[in-house]
Amino acid sequence: MIQTKKSNWSSINTIEDLQREQRLLKARIRLQEKELRQRVKQVPGELFYAGVNSVVPAMLSGKITATALNFGKNLINKAFVKKEDGEETNSKLFSAAKQMGLLALLKVGFNAFMNKK
Repeated sequence: MIQTKKSNWSSINTIEDLQREQRLLKARIRLQEKELRQRVKQVPGELFYAGVNSVVPAMLSGKITATALNFGKNLINKAFVKKEDGEETNSKLFSAAKQMGLLALLKVGFNAFMNKK
């Protein structure tokens, strides 16, 4: 059973008080929606990180592997997020990755990693 939070509404006596509370509530809801949108944008990268991290053997886990996984997570997050109006992407690596395709880039990176051994 979900318990509801009881609020004290004794400060609302007039229509103006009610409208003020409505504006405050709408502002809180907008802020929570914005935070939720930011968290949802991170889901694809987190899925990638969790999936690859479970496949990588324990003997390969280390600082370099963690850095590579974080780079991949950030790259995937940027690929799935729409560009904001004032935001520009100046990264040549990121634009090349978009043209090349994400899976092809991962394949090239994996082959380069395996050939260094």
